[in-house]
Amino acid sequence: RGMEAAALPSGVALEDFAASLADAVPLSPVAMRELACRAAEAATGQTAPKDVLTARAAAVERERIASHLNWLAGLARQAGLAPLGRRAAAMEHRVRTAKADEVAEQATSITSLLHVALNRSLMGPKLTGIGTLQGASEGPVARAAGHASDARHGGGVYDELGFEPITQDEGDAMARLRQRCAEIAQSLDLIAEAGAIAIPVMPRAKGDGHGMATLETPRGPATLHLTLKGGMVSSTHLTTPFAALAAHVPDLIKQMELADALTAIASLDLDPWSASQ
Repeated sequence: RGMEAAALPSGVALEDFAASLADAVPLSPVAMRELACRAAEAATGQTAPKDVLTARAAAVERERIASHLNWLAGLARQAGLAPLGRRAAAMEHRVRTAKADEVAEQATSITSLLHVALNRSLMGPKLTGIGTLQGASEGPVARAAGHASDARHGGGVYDELGFEPITQDEGDAMARLRQRCAEIAQSLDLIAEAGAIAIPVMPRAKGDGHGMATLETPRGPATLHLTLKGGMVSSTHLTTPFAALAAHVPDLIKQMELADALTAIASLDLDPWSASQ
């Protein structure tokens, strides 16, 4: 799919690999832990109980909320809206490690923040028509342009939580703002439906095997291949959305004024950490 291939250290004990992957991609540590768990479970033939899988999915959704709020904080600062940026950053800090009931307690405040961010008189003049991109095939940027691709769709746990992909139409920076705000609201609902949050914990195994898993991170799908030998991770291969998104930048900002170009790039939410792995 034209995404960035990442090389990770080998020779790590299986039970330690999730933490290593989370450290390697620090902007999405929970998503990386969940991805590692899914690949390890596929390699070892193990399956966690449904309530555990549901609580793990809720942890990924909490990170999606926090990640999108952190993106909003940066975009607001880039657009010269410092008060909105500070408010979003404070909300992100409160949500990132919150329990399910604490997330529910923050839902009204988060929704209020989203209404402010979506006020067209505030952000509209700075984002509308900026960085229009129709060619992205995955992640929030693609969904903001009307493409309903989402790795959560068709997954057993997410289907039971009532998940359906959300899309916008215009494909510009304003549509990407609307898309991520809509995903924040959707993640709040998914966490409420799940009722509990649990950080993924790696299975234990001593055998050999190969597993593959794909997960919808806050920036789009990531895929991990993992090979085990004697309970040790002997090789891995991780792909992330970075390269496909970054490849659009030259055409996206061609002949743009500097301020608009910076806003357009910020609206993509690129993760440079994942590019180096």
